[in-house]
Amino acid sequence: MGNDRVLTDEQVVRELDRAWNEVYLRNDRSAFAEILADDFRVNFSDGRTGGKADLMRPTPEGAQVAFSEAGIQMFTPTAVTWGRVRIQHPDRVVDQRYVRVYSKRESRWQAAFVIVFPVGAEG
Repeated sequence: MGNDRVLTDEQVVRELDRAWNEVYLRNDRSAFAEILADDFRVNFSDGRTGGKADLMRPTPEGAQVAFSEAGIQMFTPTAVTWGRVRIQHPDRVVDQRYVRVYSKRESRWQAAFVIVFPVGAEG
């Protein structure tokens, strides 16, 4: 017998969320494209909205990115994750919280939506 462990939906989404952070850090756009659904939508912290291509722009050169405060809530076939991302650019710091929505379609989980909003001075 092999070690064919069946993952729960929550484990799959946690892994997908972790992978999102890693491919963002590596600027691995082909892997990112697999995580995001074709009809993916984003609401940026400055009020702009966009789709898959808008989110897949490369991480700025020289930026240091740190993810923290991760959480998850399952509503199968939907899952919501959240966390915080701090991006240290050479000339400024961007501190944001995000909420990501994943959807299970035809037995495959993918990211369907993210909203990003700035963290206020009180954190």
